[in-house]
Amino acid sequence: MREHEAALACASVRAAIVAEYAVVWGRAHLHDAPLAHPALPPRLAALDLYRGPDRGAPAARRVVGALAAQAAQEELLRENLLLLLNDPGLDDPDARRALARELRPVGALSHRAQVIRRHPWLRIAARLEAYRPQAILVHLEPWGYHGLAEDDLARCLAWPQAEVLLSLRYPLLNMGLPNPNVAPHLDAFWGAERAEALRAAVQRASPQGREERIMAACAERLGELGAQHVLSFRLARNHHLGELLFHAAGDAEAYGRMKEVLAAHSTGHAQGVPDYRHDPIAARYVGSLPVSRPLDALADELARAYAGQSVIADELYRRHHVGRPFIRQNYADALELLVVQGRALRLGGRLRVLG
Repeated sequence: MREHEAALACASVRAAIVAEYAVVWGRAHLHDAPLAHPALPPRLAALDLYRGPDRGAPAARRVVGALAAQAAQEELLRENLLLLLNDPGLDDPDARRALARELRPVGALSHRAQVIRRHPWLRIAARLEAYRPQAILVHLEPWGYHGLAEDDLARCLAWPQAEVLLSLRYPLLNMGLPNPNVAPHLDAFWGAERAEALRAAVQRASPQGREERIMAACAERLGELGAQHVLSFRLARNHHLGELLFHAAGDAEAYGRMKEVLAAHSTGHAQGVPDYRHDPIAARYVGSLPVSRPLDALADELARAYAGQSVIADELYRRHHVGRPFIRQNYADALELLVVQGRALRLGGRLRVLG
């Protein structure tokens, strides 16, 4: 697959993740809310913030197009969602027409989508202050080095009701680390001290080691800016890491919701445990016998930690899953494995772990 085709495929997967999560997010916040009146302010706001040069490019409008289409189909979003997006490009008629085509589905929404072209942060802040939505979902794509140096991420994470999906181009970060010409931009993004430590750490690291250190630095920065829970997801282009997608939230419920969506888009599942990576090429060559057996490890850990206790899968999930790759179904499967092995007994709707 050619590079531009691979980049577009990557953007399409990311767009599907954002759009699917928007439905889960909306239902979580408004599951018991009364029907909305069109004259009332929107209760939900979704922002697509893009720092690249061409908003009309296919990859640049994938997310907003997916959001628009999903919102038009989902009644809860159709009645309650305000879609805001910026357009930093020049007055290009072709780009305007391309973006307008992508936004056609929002004609069905109760609240008209708004495209902000000048002074975006001033106008976005004014709209959010006026509408005061119950929840905010942000997709932020810095695109290049100048975008990374902006304070967009800090602004988004300053909203207490916001969840942020941050999309980063991994080759840009990887190649930029040793480049003194872009050091000021990366220092602004990571923080000067962390960026300098990262440059030293990756000098002799393997490619996998570089990935892990760069991802860890990004997650640390998100935490430093206020995110309580951070998830990361890798999107491959032609079997090489192309994009990093981070989800930053303030509560464990949001973290768990996003886990389920990312698990569904993961192409690797060892014993049903997702690898949080979308790499269709690698998925074709997975052997029938997994190298790692994470479900066995989870069952062993639960047997040790909860020996002698009566438990159910949902309880264990809530207590245990944060900071680990496991989703809700993995806990049910691990307990079932303990029963099959004779290490747990069924007691009505609960299980007694024997150890």
